[in-house]
Amino acid sequence: MLQTAPNIAYLKAAWAAFAGISGANAKQSYEAAGLSFTRINHSTLVRKNDVQVSTMPIHYTRHDLRVGFLGRIENEVRKAAFEMDAVFYRDLDLPEGHHLVIELEECLRLLRRRGNRSLSILIEPDGSIPLDAAVRVEMRVFLDAPRACVYGCAADASGQVDLLDGAAKRARMPRASDYAGLAAQISSTLNDAFASLPRAQLAA
Repeated sequence: MLQTAPNIAYLKAAWAAFAGISGANAKQSYEAAGLSFTRINHSTLVRKNDVQVSTMPIHYTRHDLRVGFLGRIENEVRKAAFEMDAVFYRDLDLPEGHHLVIELEECLRLLRRRGNRSLSILIEPDGSIPLDAAVRVEMRVFLDAPRACVYGCAADASGQVDLLDGAAKRARMPRASDYAGLAAQISSTLNDAFASLPRAQLAA
């Protein structure tokens, strides 16, 4: 099931539904939040505008509804992470002595606890290279739509330098129609950045 692509329309609607009854909107009416409810047998279908965002029992609380949104969002986030990981494995040319870390479990813990909407994906040394040859990258991937912020640095004789110095804003803050496309864009940007590093810096 996790191998299926995440439902982008659902993610957008579910996050909007969650926001509509959380935080500053915690006491807002369901109608004002754009939610509608349809009872079918022993279940209640919950829609945000025209998108079904949850299925609840007949009796539930507002807290139950929020937890239900986050539970289904979590499933889509796992799919997005799996999809991006597959693209990075295929397309990303990691410098020697580095590995990719997707902080999925920490992301999901924060999602369940306070509705966190971002996933950190890191490129960092694996311990086999000297620190003066290290590259560090953070990709902050947003979970309400396929978009990200990408940061990176590399060591040189003067200290740390911006790995994406001179990169266009759309390369540092990419957007795409799906998470596979987002990962492909990021891979292309980082591959270009890695290719510009001195060869000695790419070797263990």
